[in-house]
Amino acid sequence: MMPELSQDRSTLRWIRGELDQTLREARNSLEDFVEGQNERLGECVDRLHHVHGVLEMVQVYGAAMLADEMEQLALALSQGQVKRPESAAEALMLGMVQLPAYLEKIEGGCADIPMALLPLLNDLRAARGSPLLSENTLLLLNLPSESQISPGRVLP
Repeated sequence: MMPELSQDRSTLRWIRGELDQTLREARNSLEDFVEGQNERLGECVDRLHHVHGVLEMVQVYGAAMLADEMEQLALALSQGQVKRPESAAEALMLGMVQLPAYLEKIEGGCADIPMALLPLLNDLRAARGSPLLSENTLLLLNLPSESQISPGRVLP
């Protein structure tokens, strides 16, 4: 059994408004891209890059993984490296809807469990032609580092 890792979510609460606003701006840029304003996708990439960095800083790693996959897909879209742009934009939009909901759960006290995001992560990866993640991969990424394990606790 893995040790319980407690984490202070007050920082997430503090920056949540900014994150939501940045995601709204990214979504607006994506909507403009879908409507034919191709130059707006660069703004979407920049906003998602910002969200990814902030989530890494506050150590919400599942959400950070999702933001990173969204950023990578938006970048691939902007560079014309996606075979089915409509499907890619749809997957990206779904991510922009799911990420705030996921953050709300984390903020409410739920654990940050990247496994819950696996289907969406794989949709985003598939849209850009990247190999899919397995449950095992996410489990390995979710293992605590030695510094996160409290003294006297032993992993099985």
